[in-house]
Amino acid sequence: MTLRHFADRSRHETLGHCARHRWLGYHESGRGLQPKRLPLPLAVGLSVHTGLAEALRHPDLNMIAQTEESAVYVALEDFAKHSGALDIGSTEAAAMQPSQTLTDALRESLLATGTAPDDPLLNHPSLTQPDYSQQRFNSYLVAEQTALVEAMVRAYCRRRLRPLLEQFEVLEVEREGQWPLGEFGGDHQWDTPDADFQEAVCRECGMREAEAGPTCRGEMTFMSRPDALLRERATGHLHILSYKTAASWDVRQARSAEHDMQGLSEGVEIERRLADWWDTAHNTLGVPVSHGDGCSQRMFEYLQGIEEPPRVMAVRYEYLLKGDRWTDKDLTRELGMEVRSQRSPLVRGYFNAGMVSGDEQWNVAWEYLKESGTGETSKLYWKNWRSTPVWEHMTVKRWIDMLDDTAPAVSGETGGELGWKSDAQATGYLPSHPLDDQFIPPVTVYRQDDDLRDMVEQLEAGERRVAEAVAAVRAAADEGERRHLLNVHFPQTRRACYYPTECTFTRVCYGGEDIRRDPLASGYYKERELNHPQEGQP
Repeated sequence: MTLRHFADRSRHETLGHCARHRWLGYHESGRGLQPKRLPLPLAVGLSVHTGLAEALRHPDLNMIAQTEESAVYVALEDFAKHSGALDIGSTEAAAMQPSQTLTDALRESLLATGTAPDDPLLNHPSLTQPDYSQQRFNSYLVAEQTALVEAMVRAYCRRRLRPLLEQFEVLEVEREGQWPLGEFGGDHQWDTPDADFQEAVCRECGMREAEAGPTCRGEMTFMSRPDALLRERATGHLHILSYKTAASWDVRQARSAEHDMQGLSEGVEIERRLADWWDTAHNTLGVPVSHGDGCSQRMFEYLQGIEEPPRVMAVRYEYLLKGDRWTDKDLTRELGMEVRSQRSPLVRGYFNAGMVSGDEQWNVAWEYLKESGTGETSKLYWKNWRSTPVWEHMTVKRWIDMLDDTAPAVSGETGGELGWKSDAQATGYLPSHPLDDQFIPPVTVYRQDDDLRDMVEQLEAGERRVAEAVAAVRAAADEGERRHLLNVHFPQTRRACYYPTECTFTRVCYGGEDIRRDPLASGYYKERELNHPQEGQP
């Protein structure tokens, strides 16, 4: 038997960000740690990805509406698993400290104006129950993010799914893959070739102590799971599809995509596997590749119809915007502590209750084009319109229907374009379609052989160092030596502790002796859930 070392894009990028984070997240206590509470952006991103994957598995242009419902169901079912333990981040959480001074001042003010001591207002739970505000916010947060997940999946199915399926054929969706990255150990000089180290290495690979020797070696495997593999209908070229959810967008993200290793690394596994399948398809007298290999009939027919093994031409990045989290003045006033809400037109609009029932109006945008058709803009009157969560007044599907029904408006007199109009914009016109504004035009990055070679060689060398460093730390004879080896092989990147967000492991790195020695016992962390099933195989 041999040692096994697994790598993927996330852990290799984590290594570049902070080596100590890499150790804690993927190697500490056996297979790594993760917080018991899932970061909010990650929870939303995972569930949206799950819903979009379900949509791609049903690529029937005549069944888009049914596909949307299926995708929403799967996404919400996935999000329900995370909704009970969401982490909004330390910055937002730190601001959410109820102000006792504000509460006392409010009480004094009410009493001073003649409010009776037994008045229901003075006995509101926010003033009498210490945990009311936090519980109320937690309920609000779950409802808000559930609505956001549903809205993002519905919006994609309405505006992006059909154009994608018209341009591309979906060959694979979230297929697990792996490829051998190389070996470590063996004839290579270990960093700490002492007896204790060799004994630990042999325990890792399952050999008896008597079989210990300098030839102990390990195998490195790189794992990947592309969102989808697409074939362009017009050219036959293969594209890897990668979905990204983002709070906002700027030019730095566009340029970052041009150098992302995801498409490069995922393409290696795809090209190797398809080359083997292509060879089988062209050398078995038309006998299809075994379905046990995961080759579908559609893939087999595609490979049989081309003259040489296919190459991955490009990576197609599709970005879905979910909006930033801003301070919510109304909710802050209600709960007596500073709280934020998701400012996305997919889940919030501007509401005017009107004078009587039936007068209610909605606007998706605060600023709008005037009806004069001159292109001049104006803003809503702040006394009449309030930013409001739409799910408290209607279903998310109804709101997306209203946004989707937005259509160009044309002047009856001049025939000129006035803007975009719908029931979701009662005042004036919009400069563009509100759902289209929630997506960035797809970014296509073409793969280059030089970039591929650089990535593979750097990846292999870096992961070899990590694999041998992991074995060295696990072989440490005592806590002092272990601490020393962690400092040598997995140093902390201190500038990454709080920027761009707080690291999930600051408690471990800068906590007391107990949590540093046994993070699991602290109650803040749990054993990492395997993202790829290959890791759990014997």
